[in-house]
Amino acid sequence: MDCQLIAVKTIDLIGNSCINDLTCQPIIDYTRDWVNSELPDDFILAVLPIEQFTDATAFFNQAFNGKTRYEFRKVAEDGYTFRPLSTTERNSRRNELFAINTSTDFRQGKMNESYFEFPESMALEICPSHFHKTYGAFTSHGEWVGYIDVRFCGEWASTYHILGHKHFLQACKKGSLMVNLWFEMVRDILTNHPHVKYVFYHLMDVGNPGLQAWKKRVGLEPKKLI
Repeated sequence: MDCQLIAVKTIDLIGNSCINDLTCQPIIDYTRDWVNSELPDDFILAVLPIEQFTDATAFFNQAFNGKTRYEFRKVAEDGYTFRPLSTTERNSRRNELFAINTSTDFRQGKMNESYFEFPESMALEICPSHFHKTYGAFTSHGEWVGYIDVRFCGEWASTYHILGHKHFLQACKKGSLMVNLWFEMVRDILTNHPHVKYVFYHLMDVGNPGLQAWKKRVGLEPKKLI
């Protein structure tokens, strides 16, 4: 797989100021497991170099092809909305979150058992450099039907859950709810978290062909850390 290189010295996790903080340290540790020049050669990360886009419009026009842009607009016309949730709102709507997680037991493979456990509350975080954020997709009636969880760590943002409710994913015939939700995440990061340079979603070649095609569709690129 052809890939570009990211020099590790350009990624600032802003870890020194929060090294003993109980909420920051787990996020820093998680990120360092990926932002690690000693990863095996076949660990090609799926990365969106968000710093190359001036704003959300530039991302929309440069990262999405014509077909994806058309489908994006059709999904929006169906009344779905996309926005970040506060930690308080996320914690108060865990029944809907659980319904999304358990809407199927097979996605790009068999679901991890942890998804079938009722979600725990997320702790409130106050650090501007190390925190979680959840982005949600909602029906025209306000029902929560899809989400992306992101761990922010300095200049690096790791997406670690990307899930939609099976019924609504299948019912959305004009495009992909999760592409529109991904765009909302990118728009929010560009607008409200301009220090972030890279958005990351696991490895480029992991998952079935459909998932690998989806990664390319939303602008993710194969990157190897040096």
